[in-house]
Amino acid sequence: LDHYEDSQIGSAVRAIHAGCLGVVQEYLDPQPVLDQTEGENVVIEDDFDPGAVKLTGKVVGDPPFEGILRHQGWQVGKIKLPTLSGRHNAQIIMPAEVEL
Repeated sequence: LDHYEDSQIGSAVRAIHAGCLGVVQEYLDPQPVLDQTEGENVVIEDDFDPGAVKLTGKVVGDPPFEGILRHQGWQVGKIKLPTLSGRHNAQIIMPAEVEL
């Protein structure tokens, strides 16, 4: 990449990001964890999922908690993965490479 101008790299990356966004939307359909608008006051009830809602700041006591939504979070709306061929191992992210 050192041989290219920043503007050339930026143009290429913009196209790559657009393609990645399309794939993510098609196969995972991201949805917000909380529907409220960032910056709004929200109430977090006592049955909240701590894996889905991260509390920050001065967290003391027991729920319900009231605070300002800083980030809606993201969760998978659906998982629609393509069918793989019979011998394809979906657990391999990048195969090992052996030069002979």
